[in-house]
Amino acid sequence: MIGKPLKVMIVGAGTGGLCLAQGLKLANVGVELFERDYSPTDRLQGYRLSIDAAGGKALRSCLPGALFENLVDSSAKPSQRVTFLDHRMNRLLAIDFPQSDRKGIDTELPVSRIALRRILLEGLGSVIHFGKKFVAFEDAPDGAVTARFEDGSTATGDVLVGADGAGSHLRAQLLPDARRVETGILAITGKFCLGDDARQATPPEIFSGPTLILGPKGCFLFASAVEYGERAYKASTHPNVGKVDPSAHFSVSYDRDEYVMWGFSARREKFGLPENPEAVDGEELKEAVAVLMHDWHPALRSLIHRAECSTITAFPVKTSVPIPPWKTRNVTLLGDALHNMTPFRGIGANTALRDAATLRRALVRVDRGEDELIPALAAYERDMIEYGFWAVRASLKEMERLHADGILARTFTKIFFRTIDRVPPLKVAFHRLGK
Repeated sequence: MIGKPLKVMIVGAGTGGLCLAQGLKLANVGVELFERDYSPTDRLQGYRLSIDAAGGKALRSCLPGALFENLVDSSAKPSQRVTFLDHRMNRLLAIDFPQSDRKGIDTELPVSRIALRRILLEGLGSVIHFGKKFVAFEDAPDGAVTARFEDGSTATGDVLVGADGAGSHLRAQLLPDARRVETGILAITGKFCLGDDARQATPPEIFSGPTLILGPKGCFLFASAVEYGERAYKASTHPNVGKVDPSAHFSVSYDRDEYVMWGFSARREKFGLPENPEAVDGEELKEAVAVLMHDWHPALRSLIHRAECSTITAFPVKTSVPIPPWKTRNVTLLGDALHNMTPFRGIGANTALRDAATLRRALVRVDRGEDELIPALAAYERDMIEYGFWAVRASLKEMERLHADGILARTFTKIFFRTIDRVPPLKVAFHRLGK
């Protein structure tokens, strides 16, 4: 393989797949991306993502400079602190974040999923093929691999990357024993737009950054605000934002809505919902949350009341089961396609971005004749399995702590947070541990 230019095929245009495609294109490595959606605008949904230092470093390494600048200029106001409260609005712990240059490598970039997807699609042009639902892969002559799609078409290349999300069809063929299981937790999410009344009624802690509320009987509420302030005007006048990119086949217009989003979670049986809660309408989901929050602080109950029913969705929280390294071949995985995790550490997207940057470096070395393909992919997979499943375990552990049902466990958690809140060195250590 040394000395032979690569052709890389990616299945799935999520955050990790798009970042990898951008990085390979930037390095002039041959790449094609296949996406089951029929157009770039099929999935205009989702809430805010917080791109941390690792995710930002990955994006900076994979994106053209101007596109990364667009990302920075399209991001919302960064968080100032993370706050833990009890369901009566009593403070348990607050950790302030150091404020730095927005373009620094360690700066948080809060960005909506819609905006991030649109930015990552820019400039890919003929690299991306829509309406391609992956069916299976098979060996091809000369050590190549062929991907087959539902419409009967095929594509052949040197490497096939599964970036097709938690329900990955590619993973099912490559690693049929890899499992993704339910945790027993059900999450219900919603949001409301920020008008003057909503701003005044919303607890001020939420405007400072992520706010985590420990309720009784294993119930948990997360809330966060997305605000742009002066940045909304600056972004709208940025020369690269909102223009039509002829190679992307759509007009670039980033999501600028300001809102509060919340997520309420508890053990599934507490809600009293049907077997398939994902099919329940927003009004019924809202009522199920309101019943469980009947004795919470009125300002917290108001968050649920204000949410527009059309934004309310439910999903069972699942997690992947860690697996050991497998025999490497010219088909590999990225992001949720392997190490899908619970949302309670907020690191899933950042881990996928780290995958993309790590795999990009490996493939660039192979394309340049500096490494052999299989050893390079094996090294990537070893690293990805180690840090990816560390993130899976950390997210699961955090979920279990936040949803502890017993009185003793809940009391211990609150004492633990209050103790950290009173001892500045412990705050620093706790914040570093959470990164």
